[in-house]
Amino acid sequence: MTFNLRLEMIAAGFLTVVSEALTIYTLLALLGISPLIVLFVLPIFWFVQWVVSPYLVGRNTFEVTPYDPTFGWVYHLVSEVAVESRVKPPKVYVADVGYPNAFAYGNYITGKRVAITIPLLNILTPQELRAVVAHEIGHIKHNDVEIGMALGLIPTALSYVSTLLMYAGYFLLFLAGDEVELAMALASLALGGFLFVVTFFLQIFVLWFNRLRESYADYHSVSLLGKGSLNLATALAKIQIYMQKVRLDPFTGIIVTTAPVRVDNTEPYLLVQEWLRKKVSLLTDFLSTHPHPAKRVQMIYSLIGG
Repeated sequence: MTFNLRLEMIAAGFLTVVSEALTIYTLLALLGISPLIVLFVLPIFWFVQWVVSPYLVGRNTFEVTPYDPTFGWVYHLVSEVAVESRVKPPKVYVADVGYPNAFAYGNYITGKRVAITIPLLNILTPQELRAVVAHEIGHIKHNDVEIGMALGLIPTALSYVSTLLMYAGYFLLFLAGDEVELAMALASLALGGFLFVVTFFLQIFVLWFNRLRESYADYHSVSLLGKGSLNLATALAKIQIYMQKVRLDPFTGIIVTTAPVRVDNTEPYLLVQEWLRKKVSLLTDFLSTHPHPAKRVQMIYSLIGG
C-alpha cells in the first residue's frame, strides 16, 4: 500500500506540473507574453506567499512555552513526537477558535510550527492528541507546506487575475457609455470567466495531490505509533461529530461562537465502525483538500492489519 501511495503521489505531482506548465505556455502564447516575465514574477510571488503565509495562517494563535502552566504539556507532547520522528521540534501554538483542528505551517524564517485549537484539546484524549500530532509532524517531515505552496502557486496566481478581471469587467459594464466600453467590459468578463475555468481545472490536480499528502501524513502517524495510530481514527470521528453540532452563520457560513460541544464517549467508536464498512465513491472527495475520513480510517486499519 505504501508503494502504491508513493507511486500515486509521483504521478499526481507530475501531472500537476505538466498541466500547469502547458496551461501557462498556452496562455503566454495567446497573449504574446515572453516566458521570461513569468519566470521572474512567479518566484517573487512564491517568496512573498512563503514569507507572509505563517502570519496569515497563525492568526488567533499564541505560542506555548514548556513552562506554560496550562499548555506546557502540549509543548512537551509535540516535542516528544518530533524527536521520535527525527524532526527538529517545531514551535507550538494554541489557537483560540471555535472548532477542533490542528495544522502545521511556518517556514525556515519564522520556524516550523504546529498549532492546535482549544476545542480539539478539550475533546481528545492524550493518546488521540499524540496520533494527531504525529500526523502534523508528518507534514513537517515531508515538507508539505513548501511543496503544496509550490504546486498551488499557478492556480492561486490565475485565481487572483481572474477575480481582478471579473471585478474590472463588472465595473466597466456599470460605467459603459458606448459600444467600445461595453465591448471592453464584456471582454474582461469573458477572459476572467475563462481563467476561472482554467483555475478550476488545475485545482483538480492540486487537490488530488493534497489528498495524497494527507494520506502520507497519516502513514507517518501509523509508522511512528503502530497500533497507537488507531487513536487517529477516533480523533477524526470526534472532529466529525463536533463539526456536525457547531452552529454556522446562515449568511456567511462562518462558525459562530458557541458553548463547548460535548462528544459522547460511545459516538466516535460507532462512527469509526460505520466508516470501516462504508464504500466511498471516487467522486466523494473529488473537490476536497482531505480524503474522506472513511478512506483515512480504512487505510489506517489496513496498514496496522486491523
